[in-house]
Amino acid sequence: MKKKYIAVILGTYLSYSLTGNIISNAQEIITDKSNIQKENTMIINEKIPQNMTKITKHPLTKEKVLVNTSIKNLNIADKNATEKTKKLLSYLKNVTKQNKFIFGQQNDVINSVKPNMFISSASEELKNSHNSTEEIQSVHNNLDSYFAHSNSKDLTGSITGMFGIDGLSLTGDETHLSNPEEALKKSINVSLKAAKEGALITLSCHMPNFSSENIQKLPNGKYDFTKCTYMDSCDFSGSIQDIMPNGKYHSEFTAYLDIIADYALALQKQDIPVLFRPFHENSGSWFWWGGEHLTPQESIDLFRYTADYLKNKGVHNFIYVYSPNGPVTNEQEYMLRYPGDDYVDILAFDQYIFYQKDNSSYNKEVFHSFQKSCENLNKIAKKHNKVAGIAETGAGITYPETNSNAGGLLMSDNKIFGKNWFKQVGQVAIDNDIAYCLIWANFNPYNCFIPYKYNNEYGHELCNDFIDFYNWDKVIFANNTNFY
Repeated sequence: MKKKYIAVILGTYLSYSLTGNIISNAQEIITDKSNIQKENTMIINEKIPQNMTKITKHPLTKEKVLVNTSIKNLNIADKNATEKTKKLLSYLKNVTKQNKFIFGQQNDVINSVKPNMFISSASEELKNSHNSTEEIQSVHNNLDSYFAHSNSKDLTGSITGMFGIDGLSLTGDETHLSNPEEALKKSINVSLKAAKEGALITLSCHMPNFSSENIQKLPNGKYDFTKCTYMDSCDFSGSIQDIMPNGKYHSEFTAYLDIIADYALALQKQDIPVLFRPFHENSGSWFWWGGEHLTPQESIDLFRYTADYLKNKGVHNFIYVYSPNGPVTNEQEYMLRYPGDDYVDILAFDQYIFYQKDNSSYNKEVFHSFQKSCENLNKIAKKHNKVAGIAETGAGITYPETNSNAGGLLMSDNKIFGKNWFKQVGQVAIDNDIAYCLIWANFNPYNCFIPYKYNNEYGHELCNDFIDFYNWDKVIFANNTNFY
């Protein structure tokens, strides 16, 4: 029960809606007067915030990796996959033989932390516990400057080696666009930009419940999903049969898949493959497509139908990823909803690493569960001759007094400070032949998973750790993938 509850919170705080994240951080600021004093210093062009750290490290020049991309005897789920897509799967299978791994981030080059997010008016809004979620969201939207900026590139000179994008960008929510065509166009363009810089592309989907009133049918027969948010993924009404063939919401479902197909085909024209990760965390019950809301067979049927539909639309640049939530304890539980070897190319999992706020010491046991998941995944992937991946992870803080989790890193006093946490995660990946690791997004200073610069001299307390991590010869960022 405890594991399930934590996982529910996990799914909640990963939303762009900030329903839990900003509120929990605001409550924390209220209860800590010293934090209030620190926040009051965060005014642009006035002085450096007290919790910023001097940046003393510098990124080094990285050598491009040489990875075998031969497709001889390659087994891929889409038998009509493009040549470049096959080469990417081969690249992922062989990168671990170089004793290296690819480091990625969700929404890199879309969302990032910027100094103008520290303005005092926003801090004051966040400190008022009586503010509604809508008011807090409004403050966040006014602060956001989401497009074409990367915290990773600020620190290292390179975006991360894998760029994660979500269906919420394609439909407008995470790109803040109310025009469906413009939202899709910008999602395509930012993906092309990331690929041009060397990043591999991965697509996840927080699909709405297709009975949602936020879905609008247009006069031309198409559907507008721009009003759909993360919270529509947490609507449990209806049945899976409603969206399958002959179901009453089948046309809404296929209209959404058509948007995915349009995105994929635009990248396919540019010979850019995509790791497609639908129905992630389907072993949990916080999204409508998983856990108690679907039987294992229904989960399998849904994944297979989606893959078949996209292939029939001409999408042949997808590498299919199966990614239930961690911990990965045994093969039977992990494979319960597995669509089958003929439908999956990559076995992955989502698992975040939370540290107790009131624990004065760094607790190594928290990391141990994540490490065991990687070890177990490695065994399962080898048995099925599949690539292994860490599809989502990140470090965060658990607040025992409120039974809630912070949206990633704190602005200071992180338990992982000085522990080379990013390198620890990378070494676990390498030790277990895991090809890549994706860290979650940087939405704002209260909800982020990698450090950021405040200016050219100061930044988040983990900046120096992150630059050291980038300089590590075992990690691959976009500027040394050498794939395209």
